[in-house]
Amino acid sequence: MAGRVVLIGEDRQVHLIDCDGGRPQALTVDWSKQLMASRWGEPAPPSTAWIWPVWSPDGVWVAAFEIPYDDDAAGPAQLQLLSTDGVRQVALFTLTDEAPLYAAWSPDGSRLAVLTQPTDGSLNLHHVAVDRPGVSRVLEQGAPLFFSWAPEGQQISVHVGGRRAGRVIVRDALGDGADLTPSASPGLYCAPIWIGGRLVFVEGQSGLRGVVLSANADGSDPREVARLVGLAAITPAFDGERLLLGVAQDGEGGAYDTVRLIHLSSGEDVLVNDEPCLAFFWSAARQSLLYVRVDRDRGHLSWHERRVGAPPRALCRFIPTREMLFHLHYFDQLSLTHPLLSADGATLVFAGTLVEDDADPSGGPQIYALDLDGEEGPRPLAAGAYACVCPR
Repeated sequence: MAGRVVLIGEDRQVHLIDCDGGRPQALTVDWSKQLMASRWGEPAPPSTAWIWPVWSPDGVWVAAFEIPYDDDAAGPAQLQLLSTDGVRQVALFTLTDEAPLYAAWSPDGSRLAVLTQPTDGSLNLHHVAVDRPGVSRVLEQGAPLFFSWAPEGQQISVHVGGRRAGRVIVRDALGDGADLTPSASPGLYCAPIWIGGRLVFVEGQSGLRGVVLSANADGSDPREVARLVGLAAITPAFDGERLLLGVAQDGEGGAYDTVRLIHLSSGEDVLVNDEPCLAFFWSAARQSLLYVRVDRDRGHLSWHERRVGAPPRALCRFIPTREMLFHLHYFDQLSLTHPLLSADGATLVFAGTLVEDDADPSGGPQIYALDLDGEEGPRPLAAGAYACVCPR
């Protein structure tokens, strides 16, 4: 499955395609638009659309939400499992009074954590097992709510609530073990992450000050990683040893002023980027930072790449789709499960409309693949709203 992309096409169905544009494949079909979908005199089946596809760790399945085609239509949403060979489809979880946000597979691929929003505006984190369709359990409730699976796939860390009433908990997803509370006063940041079997989170101090800590799941053996002032974003460097730390000094969700690469054991702390950015991602294969900047005057975003100690390289300018902008806004949560970089680090995939001088914006948003080692610009793969790359 290397280099395979799952996407939501302009027909709002789930499709697969290679990073080079080969082997296009439809995983779902809108049966209401098929002439033979119903018998003579019977109503056509309801029209449905799909959102937020995510690969299983082994690349064998894609999970995605099936929703009524009309965003305002009443009716339940379902989390479906789609086999990438196109043969099997399993209805795993039905939401009646909750809007689906996104799902994340456990590392072993046996269960999923599903984030939803009830009508009261709060957030629910559900647990569903692949071998028990139709059965779900609420793991946590509150807002805001961010989470990540522990490496062994049984525990899940949750950062829930704001600065005044927030907490970081580690919960047994199977419901057998007691809760662990590594922090009862988390700082300004989103998702806790796991690196080398240790939990990394921000402990709050006075005002906008915080301390990045790594600790055991129960909070024991805390080790200071860095101190900061402002809103933090933490993402793994995917080598089991290092993390990226971005800091927005205004603490209000503005641009991240700096991004640093920090080694947990040695304490080595290297400034990777000092250009304000909206989102950032580490390519372990290329040992480089991919990041997105905002041009507010011209109303678009731009992709850039930067290696440690080297000047930045501008890649392209684009206007993101709504789904792509959501991903970039919550990149530190979604980068754990919805990769935009191919496993070999050679290709970046994103959704939107190019605003380069020779681009034609009239055709609507596209799924683009950008070969990072090449000299050509982004290549359109298909018309669509969102895509992510197989993790293996």
